[in-house]
Amino acid sequence: MDPLRSWINQKDVEERSRLTAVFRFFFTIGLALLLSMFFDSPKLGGFSALGAFMALLSDTKETLDSRLQGLVITFFGVIGAAILGLFLKGMPYGVWLILGIACFGESLLSFATRFWWLWGKYCLVFLMVALFNFAPDKDAFIGYAIGFSLAAVVIVLDHYYWKIEQLGKRPLEELRAIEGGVHNSVEFAMIAALTLVVSLWIAKEIKLPEPAWVGVTIIYLLNTDVAMGFKRMIARLIGTVAGYLFVVWLFPYAHDHLTLGLLIVFSSLGMPYFVGKNYAIMSFFITVYILFVLDWLLLAYGGDGRLLQWRLYDTFFGAACASVALSAMWVLYRLRPEQAKKQ
Repeated sequence: MDPLRSWINQKDVEERSRLTAVFRFFFTIGLALLLSMFFDSPKLGGFSALGAFMALLSDTKETLDSRLQGLVITFFGVIGAAILGLFLKGMPYGVWLILGIACFGESLLSFATRFWWLWGKYCLVFLMVALFNFAPDKDAFIGYAIGFSLAAVVIVLDHYYWKIEQLGKRPLEELRAIEGGVHNSVEFAMIAALTLVVSLWIAKEIKLPEPAWVGVTIIYLLNTDVAMGFKRMIARLIGTVAGYLFVVWLFPYAHDHLTLGLLIVFSSLGMPYFVGKNYAIMSFFITVYILFVLDWLLLAYGGDGRLLQWRLYDTFFGAACASVALSAMWVLYRLRPEQAKKQ
């Protein structure tokens, strides 16, 4: 086979791989929202959509058994982290200690660990959300269980289709284009933990509306590759602002769950397609998806469906804090070049 035809065939496989991943998100999240309408429970629908989205993103294994085991481990990990957050709310000093330890441990995991790298971030996110933003209730737990269960069904179907079609890399493999490293140093983990704890404390002191989102921004921007970290920061800010403005433009037309449901489903499709291709566009679709799902839940809990401006404020503050941490890493690499070579 000549090189040109081989390249064309490879591109065709990559495109079909992405489209298959898009269909998984479309089917799973669409079904989650339809079930909520069937049971007349918008709360379950919103949490099911979030759970399904998380479950599909955590699908990093190869064999069917390991993929399903990964879903179970992820589900109980994030639920356990949420319960721990609820328990720690009454311990003002214990909160910061546990957060620091959790972030330190998570930051030692490099992308080379794949599943555990993502699992650590998910658990840390749920711990922060439970501590600073939202106390999970029964609907949240049931909704996430439904979302993960739907994802499991789709993964079983997807496993055999992917095997038959012999499609290429799954979406998480594409993240290798924007993540890297085989080892995270203790120094990096210490800087990350200190940055997270101090940033969250400042966010609470200055009364930012959703402090946990500051932490989410930080843990996803920090990278042992300093240059890559700054590139991702710029791309994330571009994607976040663009997504926010897009939601501002569409929001006046989304007054009901049917319209929001359609917007949620279609905005979920961009992430699996653009992961590894364009970090800014991927961030755009994640921002739009999260904002619309949270607006759905606001309506379900009797809110007025107001636009969530905090997503923009907290992202900028989190990015500023992450830039300080990346600058500290750059100084460390200048003073100790051997550390940079180990990453």
